[in-house]
Order: sequence, then C-alpha cells, then structure tokens
Amino acid sequence: MAKAGKSMQVGGTKKTVEQVAKTIFVTLMFLFYMIPFFMVIINSLKRKVNIVKNPLALVDDKGFQFVNYVKAFTEMDFGSAFFNSILVSGVSVILILLFSSMAAYLFVRTDWLACKIFFALMVAYMVVPFQVIMIPLVSIYGNVFGILNSRATLIFMNLGFGTGMAIFMCHGFIKTNVPMALEEAAKIDGCTRPQIFFKVVLPLMKPILSTILILNLLGLWNDYLLPNLVLGKKNLYTLPLAIRTFYGTFSNDLGKIMAALVMIVAPIIVVYICLQKYIIGGVVAGAVKS
Repeated sequence: MAKAGKSMQVGGTKKTVEQVAKTIFVTLMFLFYMIPFFMVIINSLKRKVNIVKNPLALVDDKGFQFVNYVKAFTEMDFGSAFFNSILVSGVSVILILLFSSMAAYLFVRTDWLACKIFFALMVAYMVVPFQVIMIPLVSIYGNVFGILNSRATLIFMNLGFGTGMAIFMCHGFIKTNVPMALEEAAKIDGCTRPQIFFKVVLPLMKPILSTILILNLLGLWNDYLLPNLVLGKKNLYTLPLAIRTFYGTFSNDLGKIMAALVMIVAPIIVVYICLQKYIIGGVVAGAVKS
C-alpha cells in the first residue's frame, strides 16, 4: 500500500512538472510571437528620431507622443479610409457568406452532374496564385470594361476570389454536421426549399460561417495588393492604402506609420475576440472529409 501510494505521488509530481514546463513553454512562445506587435505599440508613442536611435526603448525621451495618433488620424483621412474599408470588407464578407453557403448546400443536397463539375472547378481554382492573373484581370477590367476606381468592382472581385475556399468549408460542414432528418421534418411541416435552408440549415452553420467570416475579414481588411490595383483615387482608398501618405521618396514618418498600424489592427482584434469561440470548432468541422 505504501509503495502504491508513493508511486502515485511520484506520478502526480511528474505530471505537475510536465504541465508547468508546458505552460512556461507556451508563455515564452506567446511572448516571442507578440514581440513585433508590442514593438509597434511602443514605437507609435515615440518620435521618429527615437524610433531610429533606440527602437527598443519603452518610452520616448520626452514622454509618450500621443500626437502621432492625432496627426496620423488627420493626415491619412482616417474617417474616409475607415468607411471605405468597412464598406468593402463588410459587403464582401456578407456576400461571400450568403452565396457560398447557398452554393455549398446545393452541391451537397443535389446529385446533378453540373454541381459536381462546378464544385471540382471551384476547388481546383483555389490553387491558382492571384499574382498570375492580376495583370490580365486589371487590364480587362480597366482597358476593356473601364470599371476600375470603383468600390463595387473591388467588392465583386473579392467575392470571386473568396468563394472557393468558403464553399469548400461549407460543403464539408453541411455534409457531416447537418442531418437530413431535420430537413425532412421541415419539409413534412410544409417548408419550401428556401425556407428549409434559411430557417433550418443556415442557423446550424453558425460555427463554420463565423470561421469564414473572421478569415475573410482579416484578409480583406489587411489587403493591399488588389485595392492598390483597382482603386486609384484617394477618396476611395482603404486603410492599407491610406498609410502610403506617410511613406516618402527619401524618408518615412515612422511614428505616424506605427500609430496608423495600431488604429488599423484594433477593430480586427475586437472582432476576433468576439468570434474566437467559434473559430476552432468551425475550422475542425469544415475540415472533415467531404
């Protein structure tokens, strides 16, 4: 009995040590990963000369320089750029969620050959790099159709580039997590196909749709390349484009750049915190074999 108790005590101590070691390791990795973010915040409160001279210093020689935020907000026309980013990202994500969920539902619940072909094509086009088609795309939309410098055009392009992955994730989720019995019961109660989708299927897709929302919102909010190709007028700039105000030919205003970066990242962090409980479950559910 004594030996068994001693063995259990040793085993419990060993398990505790392993847990402590894992906690320390994860904490150190977290701190290492967050160093760039902390540096941006710290340097956003310093003058350019101190950022260049001593970027690791926690405080500027003259104290915190909150004036960087005031100047960045004014000079980059933050209000207009924020509205453009909200409009483009918000509308794009809503359309991606709506059309992707509807298309995935059709692909799963119908046995048409056309659906199988279109689903295969959508999965296949995800491997095509955007950089390969960006020049022909801009040339066609600009020279042939002449519809560049438009938020609607950018939203349309975001919808086209974002639906492939979203449909793939929704397809796997519906196939493995939405039972046919619920749809059959709703059909017996007199629901039409659209009613079954919007009242039964769509509410069950909340985890995967939340995951798609945050992934696409992160990508679209921080996207620089495509808006730079489509939007040429300053009043249409999104936030990543508006930061170019502080980049000069021979020098950059680092303090204002850091302040602008913090203001751009803050809304996304809030959205992520609100939806984080759905992200892991949604990714796992959507990754099940379809």
